[in-house]
Amino acid sequence: MSPERALCRLRTRQAPSGARLAEGDLASALERAIGGRERAARAAGLREGERAALAGAAAALDAAVARFDAAHASMLTALGADAVDLAIEIARQILRSEIRAGRYEVGDLVRETLAHSRTGRGRCTVHLHPDDAAQVEGLRLRSGTSIEPDSGVARGSVHVETPQGLLVRDADECLAAIAERLEQARSR
Repeated sequence: MSPERALCRLRTRQAPSGARLAEGDLASALERAIGGRERAARAAGLREGERAALAGAAAALDAAVARFDAAHASMLTALGADAVDLAIEIARQILRSEIRAGRYEVGDLVRETLAHSRTGRGRCTVHLHPDDAAQVEGLRLRSGTSIEPDSGVARGSVHVETPQGLLVRDADECLAAIAERLEQARSR
């Protein structure tokens, strides 16, 4: 029987779909089909490997960015605190140097401290270091206010004694109050 006649006898219920005629013998056709499937599987595997590698790299990059952001935030917090500490220490050293050199106006310090004491025209005693007290001799102050030299008061400091209590204006305490306000402002 000729091959054409054998094909004519082949009958199916439906028309064949995707059927191809293969060149050569069955073994070579099978080898080509398997090779094609292997190449397709290899290409699919490479695509899946690339996708997985990119997903892993993206996750690693996201984690690195998160660690960097956390380190950056921590560094900014520490830098802010260090800047405040450094500024206060510089101010403290300058203030001490100016006080040692006598480059401050004692009369202004006394007037400002009295203004903050809220004693009005009431009686009060201003305690000053003896060297500072000597500088304000003859300073006109409101009536009822007396200046008293006191070796227990540091130069550049003013202690105002009133019937309501004692108001102390000390350079180091002023700097500590400034530092506290700066810290509160930075924390907000």
